[in-house]
Parts: sequence; structure tokens; C-alpha cells
Amino acid sequence: MVGKIQVPTVLVGNKKDLHMERVIKPEEGKKLADSWGAAFMESSAKENQTAVEVFKRIILEMEKADGNTPAEEKKCSVM
Repeated sequence: MVGKIQVPTVLVGNKKDLHMERVIKPEEGKKLADSWGAAFMESSAKENQTAVEVFKRIILEMEKADGNTPAEEKKCSVM
């Protein structure tokens, strides 16, 4: 078999700013994403949470799947 067995996936709930009209609770989205082995996030263009953040998260998940630690998670000790 060639390629990855697990494809990095991110479930994105949109229109986060319309909380009064919400049909699905964030917990439900998280639970579904967990059942898929996916990351979960919500976004809102109105609150300036744009597609850029979604794509950053997808890249982060791809790096994790490849066994790479993203730069912001790396830690070092100087002795």
C-alpha cells in the first residue's frame, strides 16, 4: 500500500458568531470529530476568524500525521 493510511481531517463549524441561532452545540461537533479521529474548530468571518486559521490547522494536522512537531510546540533546554 502506498501513501498514508489516515488522512488528516479537520471538522469546521462555521458561523460561530450566530450563537443565538445555533443548531449544533460545540460539544456535539467535538464529539463527532473525535469519532472520526479529526480535529475540531469553529470559525467566524464576522469575528475575523477566517479561512486562514482553518488552513493553518490543516497544516498542523498534516505535520502531526507525518511525525513532525510544529515549531510552536518544540521545546529546548540550554545547559
